[in-house]
Amino acid sequence: MSRHTHSPRSHCLNCGSPLNGPYCSTCGQHDVDYSGSFFHIIEDALEGALHFDGRFFKSARYIFMRPGFLTTEFVAGRRIRYMHPVRLYIFASFLFFAVSVLTSHGLRPGAAAAAGPSTAVKGAAPPDSREVGDTGVLPKVNLKLSLPADHATRSWLDDPLRITVDPKDKVSQQDLSDEIWHLLPVTLILCLPFLALVLKLVYIKSGRPYLEHIIFALHIQALAFLSFILIKGGGSLAASVSKDFESMVGLILLLGMFMLIYRAFRVVYGQGRVKTAFKFALVLLGYGLILIVAFVALGTSSSYLVSRGS
Repeated sequence: MSRHTHSPRSHCLNCGSPLNGPYCSTCGQHDVDYSGSFFHIIEDALEGALHFDGRFFKSARYIFMRPGFLTTEFVAGRRIRYMHPVRLYIFASFLFFAVSVLTSHGLRPGAAAAAGPSTAVKGAAPPDSREVGDTGVLPKVNLKLSLPADHATRSWLDDPLRITVDPKDKVSQQDLSDEIWHLLPVTLILCLPFLALVLKLVYIKSGRPYLEHIIFALHIQALAFLSFILIKGGGSLAASVSKDFESMVGLILLLGMFMLIYRAFRVVYGQGRVKTAFKFALVLLGYGLILIVAFVALGTSSSYLVSRGS
């Protein structure tokens, strides 16, 4: 409970409604007497931040320890103790992209060349990984679980998005990479309704409304974001041993993420192991096709935007 000094006011200063406690029942404003001490302002601000953080960490703990629990609680109407699914998704995606940008973006091409021949070659893409058409450049964007050619020095965790362009094209690889990372959050958000649609079709006999599938899609996507942060962190710790060990640890953690999502499917939809595994595979296939189309559109639009701006 807050130790704020509440004012003796009988009406809310914000909307004028009668007060029946520390919070206005109409607009929700906290009725606090700030005139006594500046400390009350700091305390009120920290209380809101810590309340937000507390619900996030509580929700994140349930995501990993009890997959599917948050969805069932939200559908049952028990929501105040946990972070709203949309807020959880946004905050988890923010953390994911912040960590990805900080850990996956390497030197710019010019800086790599200035650092020396060995550095430039190390940062360059292998010749056979380019997909170049006659009239333009189509960046290759995919997650490779197999080790790259220079596996002695790199892991697939170093750069989950393999972004390569034709070296003769005027579009720089760094500009294209920046544009893709800029548009990727919006792309994933736009894919969420399609993931919910796949869930609706696969579980059409469950009779669940589309909105419940949306809530579940938000939770499993937040789980994926937070899992990839842990995958990257675990891989970074394993990198002190070797890059091969880093890739192995990352792959094990990735499989663990899929096991958590599978468990969430069982909890939310309440079906047996075999039936859940079959439907989980169908959802992965359907959503995988959606992501392929979305990533091709993302790469094409990013290349166009960078080319137009250069």
